[in-house]
Amino acid sequence: MHLRLLPELFGVMKLLPPQTFPPWLNQAPIFFLARTEDEYSIMCPQHSIPDGIPYAGNYRCLRVDGDLAFDEIGVVARVSKPLADAGLSLFVVSTHDRDYVLVRQADLETALAIYRAAGFMVEQ
Repeated sequence: MHLRLLPELFGVMKLLPPQTFPPWLNQAPIFFLARTEDEYSIMCPQHSIPDGIPYAGNYRCLRVDGDLAFDEIGVVARVSKPLADAGLSLFVVSTHDRDYVLVRQADLETALAIYRAAGFMVEQ
């Protein structure tokens, strides 16, 4: 499996409804948004987050690259298990075409070493 490290530091936040789509998010080069009845969960580059909005910062994002079928089985398990087995916290976000793994910047070198030892190709 091939992983590509995105260059940005990401922030992770929770906003409470009711509110409309955060207009500042449209300026972010990449973002992940989930809206439920009781929260907005947002992950985006930190530099896109306006002052005054609380977030957990300093996450790095690894994108699963390659030609994966939409219904391919086990992708999330394959990228999660090595880090979980090592006791590292992670977020996984899935889109139609890709999966993304977010890890703390402080854990990045360890995560990259774990992935490489597990046979992943990691591009920085």
